[in-house]
Amino acid sequence: MNILFINLSLRPDAKRRLLPVGLAYVMTAVKKAGFEFDVLDMDIDGLLPADLEQRLAGRKYDVCAFGCIVTGFKFVKEIAAILKRMHPETLILAGNSVATSIPELLLQNTEVDVAVLGEGDVTIVELLRAIETDKDLSAVAGLALKKGDGNIVFTPERPVAPCLDTFGYPDWNLFNLEKYGEYGQVNSNAFFSTAVASFPLNTGRGCPHCCTFCYHVFRGKKYRRYSEDSIVGEIRRLHDRYGANYIMFWDELTFPNLKAVRALMEKIADLDFTIGWDAPCRAGLFKKEDVPLVKEMRALGCENLGFSLENGSPAILQAMNKKITVEQFIEQAETLWKGGVPPRTSVIFGYPQETPESIRQTLDVCERCNIFPSVGFLLPLPGTPIYQWARQNGHITDEVAYLEGIGDRQDFHINLTAMSNEELVGTVTSGLQRLAEKQGLELDSVFKTVTYQKPKKLQTAAAA
Repeated sequence: MNILFINLSLRPDAKRRLLPVGLAYVMTAVKKAGFEFDVLDMDIDGLLPADLEQRLAGRKYDVCAFGCIVTGFKFVKEIAAILKRMHPETLILAGNSVATSIPELLLQNTEVDVAVLGEGDVTIVELLRAIETDKDLSAVAGLALKKGDGNIVFTPERPVAPCLDTFGYPDWNLFNLEKYGEYGQVNSNAFFSTAVASFPLNTGRGCPHCCTFCYHVFRGKKYRRYSEDSIVGEIRRLHDRYGANYIMFWDELTFPNLKAVRALMEKIADLDFTIGWDAPCRAGLFKKEDVPLVKEMRALGCENLGFSLENGSPAILQAMNKKITVEQFIEQAETLWKGGVPPRTSVIFGYPQETPESIRQTLDVCERCNIFPSVGFLLPLPGTPIYQWARQNGHITDEVAYLEGIGDRQDFHINLTAMSNEELVGTVTSGLQRLAEKQGLELDSVFKTVTYQKPKKLQTAAAA
């Protein structure tokens, strides 16, 4: 059986290139199961959908598989059409949130044949074995299938794996690491290191919180973590096998509580080499009294921690179901600076309650905390409460047209506020420009900054 995995490129002109973590897990599981396959990495090779026919000319595959976030729906539709036109008999599989959040829309409006729902590591192996032996795919749990009569059939839901340690970690040799390495430090969020060989590392799957704007394939599922021994074993493997000197903890949430922080710090302290790292944590996690712990984290290689403010308006935070306060965010940012670990954050503008004043509130918080944020406009995603609100209130009337039109959250796509498009975008843009000037930053774009920006006074603030 001839199998092709494709790593799609959602931003062909982007300066930043990251190894595809989800696809890597799936391909590693397939490799362990004994299947051979080809890999077409459109992202690292800078390929457009139009390049596919030339790249795949003379090759025929029984199965083509890829994963994609739902904001890449238009690329999935285009690529699936090209693949099916070239080889009508090829079975096209899709995973990640473009499959899990909109399985019916995906199968009804694209040439994708099978949507792999949720956790795909086990599902993909069972699916390929069923295809290879010509068994009924309906017996494989965790799928949505397009039948010949146009109907969509859902197989039984597959439960998530209770123990992540059994999965292990990705085989990164499946990708062209030399090419990924050419992107250097922009492949990480390093704030202090200069020569960076960085790799992503998942410590868990899912998130224990349910923000109203956030969708991921484990939404509503139990948050699960690798054991600390497994995590540190992977750090050692990445260091020894791939020469990694920097780790990006690539999770929805690496540190949900201080217990998780202390447990991992104990293990990292036992390493016989030094390594830089960054991670996402829960806002409100660190209090003033935790400065000594933060200093310990810095001594053990922590270069920065990311936690989301999202908005400076208490009313909007409540609408987001963030369950944090602005005061908690500020206290954590100040604690991290005092401990020598620069904070990072992201913000979202455009909830229905957004006003020019709430935009100023958000940017004022960022200024007080000496952070230039990763900025996005609200982009309602299928499967979230804000998406349902947008549909019910007439902001999204044609779901397929909406999905074909959206993309990066840094680009403005939809307005749910009472402001005009010009007022919303203009207020955000001018506010960000003022913030950048106050922090001494010279940015080509206040939205697409490649990676998180560090204020000019970072070294002084970190040493304070």
